Amino acid sequence: MTCLWPAKRVPSVLATFAAISTVASPLLPIARGQEFTSPPLDALTSWIGNSYGGGEKWVQQDIHAMAVLPDGTVYTNVGWDEAGGNAGEYRDGALIRYARHTHGWGNTGGDAVAANAQFVYLDMAVGNESGHLKDPSTWPPKGSTWLGISRRQRADLSQGAPFEGGKGGKGDSLVGCFLVVAEVSDHSKAALPGICANEHQLYVADPTSSQVKVFDAGTMQPIASWEIDRTGPMALDAVGRVWMLQTKSDTTPARLVCFDPRGAERPLVFPFAPKMEPVAFCFASNGHLLVADDGPTQQVRNFSVRGTALVESGAFGEPGGIASGKPGAFGDRKLNHVTALGCDAKDNLYLAQDAQSGGGGTVLESYRLTDGVLNWRLFGLTFVDMADLDPGSDTDVFTKEEHFHLDYTQPAGREWSYAGYTIGRFRYPEDPRLHLWSAGAWVRRIGGQPVLFVNDMNAERLQVYRFAPGTDGEVAIPSGLLAKSHLKETDAWPPHQPKRGEWIWRDANGNGAFDANEYATNSGGADAPAAQGWWVDQQGGVWLATETKGVRYLPCQGVDLHGNPEWEFASMQTFLHPDGFHEVKRLRYDSTADTLYLGGTTTEDRNQHWKPMGPVLARYDGWLHGARTLRWRVTLPYATGASGHESCEPMGFDVAGDFVFVPYTGASKDKGVKTGRVEIFRASDGNAVGHIEPGAAVGEIGLQDIRECLTAHHRADGEYIVLLEDDYRSKVVMYRLKGLK
Repeated sequence: MTCLWPAKRVPSVLATFAAISTVASPLLPIARGQEFTSPPLDALTSWIGNSYGGGEKWVQQDIHAMAVLPDGTVYTNVGWDEAGGNAGEYRDGALIRYARHTHGWGNTGGDAVAANAQFVYLDMAVGNESGHLKDPSTWPPKGSTWLGISRRQRADLSQGAPFEGGKGGKGDSLVGCFLVVAEVSDHSKAALPGICANEHQLYVADPTSSQVKVFDAGTMQPIASWEIDRTGPMALDAVGRVWMLQTKSDTTPARLVCFDPRGAERPLVFPFAPKMEPVAFCFASNGHLLVADDGPTQQVRNFSVRGTALVESGAFGEPGGIASGKPGAFGDRKLNHVTALGCDAKDNLYLAQDAQSGGGGTVLESYRLTDGVLNWRLFGLTFVDMADLDPGSDTDVFTKEEHFHLDYTQPAGREWSYAGYTIGRFRYPEDPRLHLWSAGAWVRRIGGQPVLFVNDMNAERLQVYRFAPGTDGEVAIPSGLLAKSHLKETDAWPPHQPKRGEWIWRDANGNGAFDANEYATNSGGADAPAAQGWWVDQQGGVWLATETKGVRYLPCQGVDLHGNPEWEFASMQTFLHPDGFHEVKRLRYDSTADTLYLGGTTTEDRNQHWKPMGPVLARYDGWLHGARTLRWRVTLPYATGASGHESCEPMGFDVAGDFVFVPYTGASKDKGVKTGRVEIFRASDGNAVGHIEPGAAVGEIGLQDIRECLTAHHRADGEYIVLLEDDYRSKVVMYRLKGLK
C-alpha cells in the first residue's frame, strides 16, 4: 500500500478520532499482594555484545584514552564504567585486571593514561558527593572537584603507589596516591585531556590554567610549567620531546605542537589540512606520527616529521571506515570513530573505537602495521540497550545501533557475531541517534520489510528507521520521529520542527534529513499528555499509554514510495483508561488476537520508584473489534518500602507465545530476589508459572534502567528467547528457555 503525506493541516484529534471509548469491566476477583513464590525455571543464561559475560570479566564501555607499552601491554581509561572498570589493563587480547578504586566514593575515571617502567598514571576526578564526603586528606571541600592523577603500581594496576602529599585513604580510595592538579567547581565540565610520562617526568595538560605542568615522576613534586592556549592529548617521542594535539575548534584549525622537555624553547607547530579531524595520535617505532582522522576517511594517517613539516606517507584502514564497501557492515580495518591509539616495539597497532549514540561502543583491537592482519579484538558494544529479534528472522538481533547475527548451535556467550553498525553519521548527519540519548529497539515487518524503532531511556520519543540494503547496506535510514513535545536540544536539532506541541516527522523525500515540509502537528499545538508507554504492534500500529489521559492508537496507514511507514493524527483513536487503574504506564497489543495488555498502578498498589511500571497487570480481549472485555487483572509481586532506584518491582513486561514476561528493577534480600529476575505468567489467566534469574556465567546483573528493558520471543522450534538490558557490565542478557508449558 502506498500513501501520500496529507497536504492539508491535520484537523483536531478531538474532532476526528473514533468516539472515546470505555471498557466493559465485569467485577472479576483481583489477586492482590502476591509474594515471590513462583518456582525457578531451568534456563540457559547467555549474553550479546560483550566479549566477556561479566561474571569475572567484562570489556569496559566507551574507551577514550589508551597507553601502549613496548611489550604490548595496553592501559585504558574511561570517564564512566557502570561496574567500576574505569581503568583497565589488557595484553594479547585479554583483560588482565581493572584498577578499581576509580568509581564511587566521589571517584570517576578520566580522559588520559600514561605509564613508565614502574608506575601507571591515571587521570581521575574526585568529588565529594554534594558535600557528604568530608575528609580534607581524601576529598575536596563542598562545591569543588579535584582533577588529578592516581598513581598505581605497574606490577599490579590495582595497587597504589603512594607519595608524600598524596591524597586518599578514606572510603574506597588508596592511601596517599592521588595528585591534585587543579581544583574546579562542581559545575565545571573541565577534564585533564592529556598526560605522558618517562622515567623521570610526568607531563600533564591542565585546561583550567592553560598550562602544561611537569612533575617529578618519582616524588610527584612540581618541577616546571609553561603556557599553552589549547590543551589536548599528549605523547613523548623517542628523544623526549613533548607533543600535544590541539583539536579543531570553530575558529582554529587542528594542529600538533612540539615542545622541548622543559618548554623553554618556542614550540614547533604542525598544522593539518582543514578537512582532517585529528582526535588522537601516537608514534611508531620508526618515529613516524600516526594520527587518527575522525573525518569521513576514518583512517589512521601516517606522517613523517621533516623539519617543521608533516609529510604524509600512507594510511591504515579502509578509506571511509565502517562506511566502505557494504556500508555499516563490520569487518577488519573498517574503523569507526577511533578515540585512542598506540604502537608497541614490534609495530603492532592498537586501536580503541567508540562509535556509540548512548554509551557502549567499545571495539578494542590490534593489527600488524606491516600487513594489516588482525591480531586480536575485544567488544564492549552495549550499554543502556534493549535488543529485539527481527520477526522475519530469529537469528538477527538489533539494538539501537548494532546488528548482530545469532548461531544458536554455539555455546553460551558465543552465539552472537557483530554484523553491522546501523548509523551512517556522515551520510545522515541528522539521524536522531546522533542527537538524542537513545536506548531500546524494536523491529517490525511492515509491508514485508524490516523497520527499526528506537526508544529512549524515559520513553519521550519514538524514532523510526527503514533499510535499503542495495544502496545503504547495514545502515538504518532515518524515516520518522514521533515527538510528544517540542524538542529542546542544545545543538538546535531537529531543524524546522514546530515551535510547540506534539508532532510527527516523516522523511517524505527519502533523503534522511528533517526538511521544512515534512512535519505534521496535532491541531491545537498542545503537548501530548504525560506518558511512558510506547508500543508498536505487528501491523505497525503505534500505541501510547498515557499515565492518566487514556490509551492512544495510531494505525499504520501503509508505507510511502520510499518505504517510510505513515501515521497521521487524523486517524488516531483514544480510549479512556479502564476502571481499576490509577495510572497506566506500559502497554502491549497483540493485533492477531485483538488483545490489549496494560500495566500500571492502583491507589493501593503503586510503583516504589518513579521509573518502574507499577505492579498491576491486566488483559483485555476484543480491544479494537470487540467488547474490550477484562480477561484478568493481577497485582504482581513486589517489595515495598524502597524509595531509591534499587527498588524490587516490575519495570515493564512483554508477551510472547502463551506467556507474559516481567523484568524486575533490582534485588531484594528479604524476598530472595536477585537482580535480573524475570517473572513469567500465563497469558490466558495471569497465573504465575515460574521465574528465571542470571546464571554464574554472567554474574551480577545491573539495575534495569530503561522503561522498556525486555523483549521476549517464541521461536518456531518452541524455544523462548528473553533479551534483558544489563547496564552494569555492558551487555544484553539472553535467557534461553525450552519446554516452557
